[in-house]
Amino acid sequence: MKRVTLVVALLALLAALGPSTAHATPAFARQTGVSCQACHTVFPELTPFGRKFKLSGYVFTNVKQLEPISERGERTLALSEIPPLSVQLQASNTTLNRSLPDTGAVKDLSQKNSTEFPQALSLFYTGKIADQLGAFLQLTWEPSSDSVGIDNSDLRFANHAAIDSIGMPDFIYGLTLNNNPTSQDVWNSTPAWGYPFILTNVGVPSVAQALLDGQLAQVSAGLGAYVYLFDHLYVELSGYRSAQTSFTNATTGGPGPLDSTAPNARISGPAAPYWRLAWEQAWGDHSLEVGTYGIWARTHPPGIGESGPTNTFTDAALDAQYQYITDDHIFSLAGTWIHEDRDFNNVTLATHRHNHLDTARITASYFFRRFIGASVQGFSTTGSRDPVMYATGTPILGSGNGRPDTQGAVIELDFVPWLNTKLGVQYTIYSKFNGGTHDYDGAGRSASDNNTVFVYVWTAF
Repeated sequence: MKRVTLVVALLALLAALGPSTAHATPAFARQTGVSCQACHTVFPELTPFGRKFKLSGYVFTNVKQLEPISERGERTLALSEIPPLSVQLQASNTTLNRSLPDTGAVKDLSQKNSTEFPQALSLFYTGKIADQLGAFLQLTWEPSSDSVGIDNSDLRFANHAAIDSIGMPDFIYGLTLNNNPTSQDVWNSTPAWGYPFILTNVGVPSVAQALLDGQLAQVSAGLGAYVYLFDHLYVELSGYRSAQTSFTNATTGGPGPLDSTAPNARISGPAAPYWRLAWEQAWGDHSLEVGTYGIWARTHPPGIGESGPTNTFTDAALDAQYQYITDDHIFSLAGTWIHEDRDFNNVTLATHRHNHLDTARITASYFFRRFIGASVQGFSTTGSRDPVMYATGTPILGSGNGRPDTQGAVIELDFVPWLNTKLGVQYTIYSKFNGGTHDYDGAGRSASDNNTVFVYVWTAF
C-alpha cells in the first residue's frame, strides 16, 4: 500500500507541473504529419478521425513518395521516403495481494512482487505500402516467455467510391487480413483493443474465457470484406482458419500441416465465419456506436485427429461506445457482452455436452487535456457448472465448485507527460474468482488473494 501511495503522490506532483507541449512521433504521426491526438484520445483509443484512417487502409500520407513511372506514363509504385517504422517499450511492476506457493523443492512461498523490464518490446511497420494498401504489423519480444512472435497485425486494402446513379454518397470498402478476430475493429469496445489496454503478465488467470475473447489471438488468420456506408453503417464478414505459427510438423519439419500434436485447438472445415455490424452517430464533440459481432467455429481439441469429434462454439456479442472529445476534457464509455454456447462432441473435455458462458465488461474513463486521467471498469464472467472443464481440485487455477464465475473491477490512474508516453497505476480487485469468494479452489485461496497492483510505463517512438 505504501508503494501505491508513493506512486499516486508522484502523479499528483507531476500533474501540478502542467502538460508538456511535446508531440508523439511514432510511425503513423510521421507518415501523416499530424499529432497523435488527431487519431487517438489517449493511445490506443481511437478518435472518429483515427477510425476513418484505419478503415481507409492506413494510407493517408504527407511524406514525399518515391513514384516510378512506366513507359505508358503509369505510376507503378508509391513508397514513402521515410519507412513507417516505430518501436514500443512496456515495463512494469506487479504486486500480488497474497503470494503463490513456491514451485521449487523448498515448498515455501514465492515473492509477491515481480518486475519486468521490459515487459514487452515491439517493432512496428504501420502505414502505407502502396496506393490503397497499408498495414499495421507488430513483432513483439516477451522476455517472460523468451519468445519473439507476430502480435496483433492487420494487412488492409481499402478504397473510396460513390454510386451517383442511386444517390449513394462517398463510402469506404475494403479487405482485411488479420490474425485476431476483432483486431481489425475500429471501436475500443471489442476484445482485441478494449480496456484494459495493458495487463500484468504475472497475475492469476481465471479459468474461463470465450473463444472471441482472445483465444484465437495470433493462432488464427482471417480474411474479410467490409463496407462503411453513409458515414454511419459498418458491415463486415470474415472467415478464420487456424494459423499456429509456432507449430512444427514432425514429418515435414515445417509449420504444417497441423495435426493432433498442435498445442492449440484447430478450426475445422474451410473457415469459421465472423460477422460485425455497427452504427455510429457523431454530433459536435460527441460520438456514439452500437453494434453486434460474433463467430461460429467447429474445433478439434489438441490430441484429436481430423476424423475425431469436434466441439462447436457460437459467440454472439453486443457492444457500445460513447465519446466526448474536446481539447480540455475527454470522456469515454465502452462496454461489451459476449454470450457463448458450447457444444462438446468430445466429452473428455467437459462433464456436460452443452455449456454456456457470459462475459460482460463496462469501462468509463476521463482525461484532462490528455495529460492526467482515470479509468474504472466492472467485469463479470458467469457460466454453466462443469467440474471437468473448470479443473475442480486444482489449487490456485481451478474452481472448487466447478463454476467459472469471476467478478471484479479495475481502477487505473494515468499520467501522460507526452502523447507517446503513459505512466499508469492499475488496481484489479476480485469479488469472486473461479466460482467462489473464499476458498474458491478448495485449497484455501480467496478471490481477494489474486488482487494485483500493476505499475507500468508504456512508450512508443
